[in-house]
Amino acid sequence: MTLPDSEKTDANTDKKEIADEEREKMLNQENEKHKGAEAATISPSSMTSDVEPRKKKIPIGGIKMPGFCRPKSKEFQMESAEQPIDGEVGILDAMKRPLVNVLASIKKNRPEGELGGGAAGLASVETLGDIGEKPADVSAPEDGMETVRLDGGPEPDVNEEKNPRKPGPVEVLLASARRNHLVTGVIVAVLLLVIVIITIACAGPRTLLSQPLKDGKYMEAVTSCGLVQGVLEDGGFAFRGIPYALPPLDALRWTAAQPVNRIENCWNDTYLAHNSSNSCWQRDALGNPSGDEDCLYLDVFTPQVRYDTPLPVVVMISAETLSGGSPGVMQPSAKLARVRDMVFVRPNFRLGVFGFLSARHLTRSTHLPTSGNYGLSDIVAALKWVQLNIQNFGGDEKSVTIWGHRAGGTLVTSLLASQTIKNLFSRAWVSSPSVTLPTRPLDESERLSEGYLNTLGCKDVVCMRAKSPQELLRAEPAMWYNTSENSELPGPSGGESSRQRHEWLVVDGTIIQENVYDRLERVGTSVKVVMGTTVHSAAHSHSKGLNASLDQSHVERVVKESLLGSLGLTEEVLKRYNASLHGLATVVSEIRVLCPIYNFTNLVPASNISFYIATQPRWGQLADADSDVAAILGSYTLRTPEEKRHQSAIQQLFNQFVWHDRIIDAAKEIWGYNHHNYTSNARKIIVVGQDILPQYGYSNCDYWIEKNLVPKYARID
Repeated sequence: MTLPDSEKTDANTDKKEIADEEREKMLNQENEKHKGAEAATISPSSMTSDVEPRKKKIPIGGIKMPGFCRPKSKEFQMESAEQPIDGEVGILDAMKRPLVNVLASIKKNRPEGELGGGAAGLASVETLGDIGEKPADVSAPEDGMETVRLDGGPEPDVNEEKNPRKPGPVEVLLASARRNHLVTGVIVAVLLLVIVIITIACAGPRTLLSQPLKDGKYMEAVTSCGLVQGVLEDGGFAFRGIPYALPPLDALRWTAAQPVNRIENCWNDTYLAHNSSNSCWQRDALGNPSGDEDCLYLDVFTPQVRYDTPLPVVVMISAETLSGGSPGVMQPSAKLARVRDMVFVRPNFRLGVFGFLSARHLTRSTHLPTSGNYGLSDIVAALKWVQLNIQNFGGDEKSVTIWGHRAGGTLVTSLLASQTIKNLFSRAWVSSPSVTLPTRPLDESERLSEGYLNTLGCKDVVCMRAKSPQELLRAEPAMWYNTSENSELPGPSGGESSRQRHEWLVVDGTIIQENVYDRLERVGTSVKVVMGTTVHSAAHSHSKGLNASLDQSHVERVVKESLLGSLGLTEEVLKRYNASLHGLATVVSEIRVLCPIYNFTNLVPASNISFYIATQPRWGQLADADSDVAAILGSYTLRTPEEKRHQSAIQQLFNQFVWHDRIIDAAKEIWGYNHHNYTSNARKIIVVGQDILPQYGYSNCDYWIEKNLVPKYARID
């Protein structure tokens, strides 16, 4: 029988109401059971407590009933969720509760079949009871209802109790950490320390190692007077024409160098140090003058402008004579600085009458009466500039080698005896100097200059400073700058001994305070010195070529017509030396340069000085005065294996000295001091040919010293 639709609706409504009533009755019964069970567990002491019994809320979804959709759930009051006063929750329990919520959520989301799968989760945090708390009677559910634990997990069944779940590795680690607080703290501290160390090592230093390039080719550096800008060349940097002293013009002519140390003499913008400055006034080999009075500038060549690893510095002082020929062969470059990993500095300095004139009018015009040695004051000012500024160019101001060649070596040797020059350089390398050093007092030098003043027509310093450079050079006597006799044997009369020739340097009482020989012989040098020359250092420039030669008769005639012939030494000399261009060049060089240096190093206490002789020619038959310097600089093309080996040997000698402040003691390493050729009076020297070889004494020099020709006829600049 089919019921009408209205009757069907009424029947469904009745069924629904009956179901709701049954559901409400069952929930009431369940609450009554909980109240009874909890009341049975209350201790007598707790019954007498003034604290009200706790109430709990059954969360939504906390009880499942089969067969009902439960579109709505009601909350029923149970006992209070608050803890009794005598059971306050501890700090650890408070920390564990959020973790329990998270674990319960994980269990809830596990698929069916896994532990805890399908269990109902908590609906509200406020319904969470004590950890591990369970309802009173969960072992016997009634009417097919399932009671869910209020902590989020289902009640363990019998199988779970027999086979408890094994904790995971994370849980084991956390439990172990809680039990061993000290060990955990140490491990964490060690791990943090390792992380910090690795981070610092990987990050590296934060300092700026080098300055950035500007426009891809310009580099800036700081000086005491402002920024200067150099140029990138061949992988290094060239700063040319940096002023280190005020221009010696007008009232500053014939005065000691004045450092650029006042703000009004500096520059506001960046100084463009791109081009070389003009050389100071000087004469070439033929006596022709050229140059500029405004010339006190220097060049700096460096591999990199940086501060982290300062490099040794080499200051190059070079001139063929004290009248000119500067810088000659000594011309460094940015490439040389990069290849050698050194910083090179080359200053201009005054020469001739502008650099060394001693005169009575000049002496009276200064506060401390003195004159002469102005070129030496330029070098001192350049060395002070290096000490103040070179660290900004990548150089080490504590490792400065001053390198003098020929007349520049003469100036450096004179500075070694100065009592006022201290801590401006660390060591000195001197090649082919003149050892005719300042011994003449100031008043004697002034008297010898009176003829020059008469030629000028000047009776006071105002007149002298009013003269043009060309007028000053035209009035200069030829004997002051003509040094051609330095490449010849002494004349038959022997009249041109050093005491009868013009000497530029003088004991001025300021820079050079006493006789240089006396000073060095008495106290020696305060720094280590390497001094030497080549075996043909006084050879004529026209005799250096590959095809140069002299026949035997010509050599015999030259020797016979010289002072050697006058002394009756012709046969003995020709027997000692062969009658050839090579033999004649050797004799002249030994009398004029080599043996005077050898004698000088014997006079100076030998603790800080070493003597070398370079024997390898370049491009020809003779080892001329510039061949050792050119080999050190690597400035000529190597044509033979012998030249390559020589260059390598002398560069090794030089680099060891500049970098490590030591000379290769080849004699001691190879022979020792017990060799039969060694005597206590013999001077140890280093012969640099294709290799570095030791030698004790130099018999030819001993011969010329015995004949009183050395150092009497030594070359004078």
